[in-house]
Amino acid sequence: MTHHGLRLVAFVTVALALRTSTAQTYASSPGQRGDPYSPLGPQGQVQTRYPLPQPPIREPLPQQAGYVPANSNRPAPAPPQNELFQPTEVVATVGSQFIFYGEVAPTVEQILAPVLSQVTTDADRKELEKVRENLTRQVVRQIVDTKLMYQEYVRQFEANAPRDKLVEIRKDIDRRIGDNFEKELTKIREQIETAKPEKIQELMRRDPVLPRLAVLMKQNNAETLNELDAVLRRYGSSLEKQIRFYGENALGKSMVPKHVNFSPEVTHQDMLDYYEQHAAEFAVAAKARYEILTVKFANFAPTEAGRLAAWNLLAQMGNEVFFNGNFAAVARRHSQEPNAQAGGLYDWTTQGSLASKPIDQAIFTLEPAKLSQIIEDDRGYHIVRVTERQEAGSVAFLEAQSSIKKAIEGQKREADYKKFVEMLRTSTQVWTIYDEHPELARQPAAIQR
Repeated sequence: MTHHGLRLVAFVTVALALRTSTAQTYASSPGQRGDPYSPLGPQGQVQTRYPLPQPPIREPLPQQAGYVPANSNRPAPAPPQNELFQPTEVVATVGSQFIFYGEVAPTVEQILAPVLSQVTTDADRKELEKVRENLTRQVVRQIVDTKLMYQEYVRQFEANAPRDKLVEIRKDIDRRIGDNFEKELTKIREQIETAKPEKIQELMRRDPVLPRLAVLMKQNNAETLNELDAVLRRYGSSLEKQIRFYGENALGKSMVPKHVNFSPEVTHQDMLDYYEQHAAEFAVAAKARYEILTVKFANFAPTEAGRLAAWNLLAQMGNEVFFNGNFAAVARRHSQEPNAQAGGLYDWTTQGSLASKPIDQAIFTLEPAKLSQIIEDDRGYHIVRVTERQEAGSVAFLEAQSSIKKAIEGQKREADYKKFVEMLRTSTQVWTIYDEHPELARQPAAIQR
């Protein structure tokens, strides 16, 4: 896996700095055959559409060697799986209960499994270990919250259940948990089978057990609980342990509705305040459709003569479009950019999204339906024409009200949930190995419903 792949987990954005260029348009004079792109020919016979200078003289460019990965046919070895702690090391305590690293590590490894085999370099391994450590913190925090809520359930259960019925009731609860585990896992597997990554992430936020196991079964072609148990044991876990965690999570979550208002009141003023405070979220960037003709420097000799040849080839394309008007046909015949066979046409493109800043600048300043002057960036020379453009704006408040209300409701539910977890912490002593970082150790996991 490349750095880029790992940074999908960390959501890192790479910015590219390129210089900009200004686009201009001119009209040819009546009664004369203008030759707007060609810098060649006697001035008495050629009326230029732009003041087009000869390309500046440059030193010869160095040849750019292509990249061929070494040993590209050899399968990458799986990287070593470093352990942060020993399996028997206590990483947290909740009341009188201990949480061992051996209970945490299997979940972490299951989540990381899809990318482990793709890590091939030392730099990637270091990046992965950072991800592993952060993920371990999150899983520890999640298990702590589950244990806290489960212990609250046990306290309430023991306070209200008849003493002579406790053993019988517990057996009945265990039986129903086992039945529900299998039924709910079947349902989740059906959802996972066709779910997009965003949906799978949403399911995992709601339930830390079943969606993860469903994904694990899909990845390992496991169809039965016995096959799932065999897969889990490879990670140092077991079906029995997962059912127990599922039960504790389900019983603990039954306490949440008593302390969290899932339908909080949201006033009109609340929504207005949110709209003003989050104005950037409702901003709509300018977007445009455009056509482009390109010649690539890579296709010409890295010399002054090569640059001139590239310039002249693009100038010929521009002149052909200017006089004959068929942009798509010229692009298909001569253009050297990826979309040439589609006529050089690009659908809606958001301002600032293009790697080439000069092209981005041109399509958001150029008058629609007008050909640009020749634009240069680090890849080559280009001519663009904007077919349609929508200017920047913002989503109207009336249109945004529904999403704003949902966002505020979510904030209020999270606030209630955090208060609930903090209340549990005041009545139950909690310690984690990360207590030297209180903001990480005490932050509740995502609200569970």
